[in-house]
Amino acid sequence: MKLCVFGSEGRMGRLLREEAGDSVIACYDMLPPGTRIDVPLPEEVDVVLDFSLPSAWKDLDSLLSTSGAALVTGTTGMGTEEMEMLAKWSKVRAVFASSNMSVGIYVLGKLLAYAAEMLAGDFDLEIVECHHAEKVDSPSGTALTLAGIWEECGGGGQKMFGRSGAAGPRSPGETGIHSLRGGDVAGDHQLHLLGKGERLTLSHSATGRRTFAAGALKAAEYINGKSPGIYTMDDLIRKSRK
Repeated sequence: MKLCVFGSEGRMGRLLREEAGDSVIACYDMLPPGTRIDVPLPEEVDVVLDFSLPSAWKDLDSLLSTSGAALVTGTTGMGTEEMEMLAKWSKVRAVFASSNMSVGIYVLGKLLAYAAEMLAGDFDLEIVECHHAEKVDSPSGTALTLAGIWEECGGGGQKMFGRSGAAGPRSPGETGIHSLRGGDVAGDHQLHLLGKGERLTLSHSATGRRTFAAGALKAAEYINGKSPGIYTMDDLIRKSRK
């Protein structure tokens, strides 16, 4: 399997290059020694690994336009335009998209869904996420994904991003999301399920980014040669459990 790293000079891009070694045959980034976007993607690339920013996706779109290579993306902070790009790309290639490439976070989401089936309506959910000082987007894509799971399973759908001042009583439909930034934290997520007279806390801590790099490379192996479409951690984990 031959790989390309898009966003090769970022934290995750550099780590992916280290972990994948000689499998990486192309690297694209605005920063040297990354290749500029006006150089076409080599024909032999099987999978493009993207850990960039939404603002770089127009360049990624140009790069993919001349290739049928599969795509693994862990970029977060996407808006409507980026979601439309994902849908477009998935019509002609396999696209694996996940806000978090760790198995532990996948399991955390499943535990939340299971808890929501029993607790939604009687318990409130507050999400606290903590990341390194240089993280650009907030809240994290993982926190938003977890809030979406809670909503899909019957929990509140009104997101409240932090609180200050006279915020008033908590609405029954709120899901509070709070972002902490500092140091070199790879990624911590805590789910506080708060009921009357009791509370339940579920949490996940990533001790390093190699967890995410390993997950991205597993995703690349999984979608290499797959039919066009969008694939997620659900697909990857179910296959590995068979």
